Amino acid sequence: MKKNIKKRSWIVFIALLVLMFVYVGGASGAEILKLGHLNAFSGGASLYGADSKRAITMAVEEINSSGGISIAGKTYQIEVIHLDTKYNAAETVAGYRRLVDLHKIRVIHNMGTVTGQAIMLYNQKEKVLLDIISPTESMNQQGNTLLLNQVCRPNGFSRPVAKEAAREGLKSMCIIADDSIFGREHAAIITKNFEELGGKIIASEYVDAPKGVDFMAELTKLKGYNPDCLFIVAMEEPGARIAKQAREAGIKTRLLFTEHFKKKIIDVVGIENLEGTLFCGTPLTLMASPIEGTPKEYLDFREKYLKRWPGTTLSATGAYGYNWIYYTLKAMHLAGTVEDVDAIRAKASEAIAQSKLITYQGFTKGGRGYGQPTYVMGVKNGKIFVLSEEPYPKSLAELGEK
Repeated sequence: MKKNIKKRSWIVFIALLVLMFVYVGGASGAEILKLGHLNAFSGGASLYGADSKRAITMAVEEINSSGGISIAGKTYQIEVIHLDTKYNAAETVAGYRRLVDLHKIRVIHNMGTVTGQAIMLYNQKEKVLLDIISPTESMNQQGNTLLLNQVCRPNGFSRPVAKEAAREGLKSMCIIADDSIFGREHAAIITKNFEELGGKIIASEYVDAPKGVDFMAELTKLKGYNPDCLFIVAMEEPGARIAKQAREAGIKTRLLFTEHFKKKIIDVVGIENLEGTLFCGTPLTLMASPIEGTPKEYLDFREKYLKRWPGTTLSATGAYGYNWIYYTLKAMHLAGTVEDVDAIRAKASEAIAQSKLITYQGFTKGGRGYGQPTYVMGVKNGKIFVLSEEPYPKSLAELGEK
């Protein structure tokens, strides 16, 4: 009898506890708005995934601690579900299915070209708005009306570096690039622009950069051509390995990079081994490796990030994730809905033009961000200098879009 009384008392206690939480939630008047994040938290691209997750978490903490976001008269607290893609298409589709089918999420942030294209097969039909971080030329040329992309195309990154290389008198170039759409499209843009400016591409090698460990065979082959410069087209972490091995292979020529030259490469290779390097940068570059003249808002973000996540590395994607949270919620607010993704997409251009961190002019019809600043930078006497700056023009962003 006493045992039954104790059991009933325990049940009553649990019921009261549940009612208390329901009451507190109801009293706050806030609902939960779930967003999805697909990224590599393991494998060769995990540096990016970790960076994005930290920056997204920071944005969510800021918004929730300030009372949430008001949309169409309702107040929402934000929750982001992060799933590991291992930078693999099949894993990404599996994660997408979990977010959409299990959690009913309709707005997703994803990093990567191959992974992004895998879920683009489904998102329009299923009414899912994607923000995909990819510099690939063709990503926004496919007529997907529910696709947004904050990153410049290769014509915004590789073109300025090739132009600066030619201006500085470099005549011959070898390319080592990731064997992917990302790598091959960058290489094609580099080749076209460098040759139009009078330069010559002597040889190109393609490697599995994210998974590769030893690039000596390809680098030794390229060393034999004795080019004026070597253009490395790879993401930050594998790019650092390639650059380090290039120097170990005895390649003394100048190294060129796309937008993926960041602090990780400096740490791995050593600034003393990068003299004469040219690369293209974005606001994320200045956040990761601040130099003289870096805008205050970028320095403030860096300080806030490292205070929240001490001992970590700002990489090439985090600020895009942070930006995504703020412009997405702004678009929802302007559209007056958290569910109608077509209406949210229609307000995305206006929303990103009011971005909290990175300045844009808007999105093209195909969903490519434009107007954001890009920089050509170089290493001289052990320091990084900005050599030129220009906003990424809409004319290049929308080229070839349907």
